[in-house]
Amino acid sequence: MRAFFFFLLISLALAACVDTDTSVTSADPDWLRLEIPSGGEARQVAGGLDSTLFVATTLEIYKTSNRGKSWELIRRRHHGPQGIILRQDTLWNVTNRGGPPQQTFVYDRYADYTVDGGKTWQKDKNPTELRLQINAASATNGTVYTIRENSTPKTEDPSSAYVNPAGILRQTAGQTTLLALPFRHGINALHLDSKSRLYVAVYGTHIPETNRILSSPTESPAVIYLSRRPQP
Repeated sequence: MRAFFFFLLISLALAACVDTDTSVTSADPDWLRLEIPSGGEARQVAGGLDSTLFVATTLEIYKTSNRGKSWELIRRRHHGPQGIILRQDTLWNVTNRGGPPQQTFVYDRYADYTVDGGKTWQKDKNPTELRLQINAASATNGTVYTIRENSTPKTEDPSSAYVNPAGILRQTAGQTTLLALPFRHGINALHLDSKSRLYVAVYGTHIPETNRILSSPTESPAVIYLSRRPQP
């Protein structure tokens, strides 16, 4: 019996040492799934997995510099939504989100910024507004990827609707097709890295019985899907 309890204690100790930050899974032959420790939903992505990848959740900003094996929390605020704009070595944390129909932007004029990967932050008063469209991403060959949101009007209130799983449209000069994305979520943002790999920042849990998307609690992991190969 004593040997059994000794074995149990050793097993628990080993379990406690497991790197719970490891968060890249082979979700699909064409897609990788990245899990960020918390945040509930991924709001936006900047950078790239081969160098430094930044992810904004509702109230936090994380980064990984080891291809998603671990994540470092570099920014936490008490209000959202979060947005990020990366230009060369400068990362801005913007807090506004919106835009006209069919377009979604993150924007700000008095944004905080960091030039050292989130170690320190400063306030920037920009003469012009920082702005970035996040529901579409354009490749260097002219192909545009756009979020297609889907919803079902409520019977009891036709002016509002239930959120259904979103899709991604691929638009070329002469054709628009639906990109094969085998995961059922709402989509917050798209991003293409320097190798034309597509990042999809998602939210919510799919309920198959109703085909609806329910919001995820903020303490649950945020999720991103990344295409394994460059998009054509």
